[in-house]
Amino acid sequence: MQNKAKFSVITIVKGREAHLHNLLNGVVNSSLQPDEIIIVAIDDIPDLSAFGELPINIVQISSQGANLPIAEARNRGALEARFDHLIFLDVDCIPHPEFFSEMIGQGQKHTTLIMGNPYYLERTLPKKFKLQTLEELSAAHPARPVVSELTEADDYMLFWSLAFYMPKRLFHILEGFDAQFTGYGAEDTDMAMKMIKLKDTFPLMLSPARVYHQQHAVHSPPVHQVEAIVINARIFYEKWERWVMENWLEQFRELGLIEWQEDGNSIEILKQPQQDLIAQCYQPEAAYM
Repeated sequence: MQNKAKFSVITIVKGREAHLHNLLNGVVNSSLQPDEIIIVAIDDIPDLSAFGELPINIVQISSQGANLPIAEARNRGALEARFDHLIFLDVDCIPHPEFFSEMIGQGQKHTTLIMGNPYYLERTLPKKFKLQTLEELSAAHPARPVVSELTEADDYMLFWSLAFYMPKRLFHILEGFDAQFTGYGAEDTDMAMKMIKLKDTFPLMLSPARVYHQQHAVHSPPVHQVEAIVINARIFYEKWERWVMENWLEQFRELGLIEWQEDGNSIEILKQPQQDLIAQCYQPEAAYM
């Protein structure tokens, strides 16, 4: 696409410098180059001296307390963006060489929220890798629909914010992500709920355009984030009169950490997790998280 619209790529980083370098190497190898890359650095600024040829704009924000301001960071990235076409990538996503070309082409035509197609690396990447390596080591998420062409979503809860396109106009109509949500979860599901109200004009689309999700350490369930998850679940319930992150809440309840019923309207923390439980839930490398 020679006469393409100019577009901004937005990503957020807190640590994870190796993941960010892999993402940027994916950008370097892309058939369609972004006109700017906005990296919202939470607290520490990463070393990007190896990527001087890329049009990188680093924006720094500070975290307050243990919970990362992910929603605020995405909003700041969109605010800083100079172009009308926005592509958001989580720092652990590596774009396929045709990802930007496909997403911008689809975005120009449909001007709505379009989610990319994440494939999940099931092993740690070597330091030097090629597209063939990404394809050989990755697989589609077993719980998500197979997407072979641009498709309107039936279930808006399929929206995950790890790789998506959105025109800036729609981002402003939606008033961005709700910055009340900090730390773990809910801000993307909240965005999906806002999209449901606009679906006759702005449907959620699922694209086959592929990104590769890198493995990283997680806790499953994320017991170390029980407080943040409970706070976000309460905020979400107050807004939408329904719960979010129910699978995690159910697991917390089974572990005796919270008091909660899916058909109720309240949630309470009963106790904080002990260090042995936190260690038990730790996974140093996880594919589908």
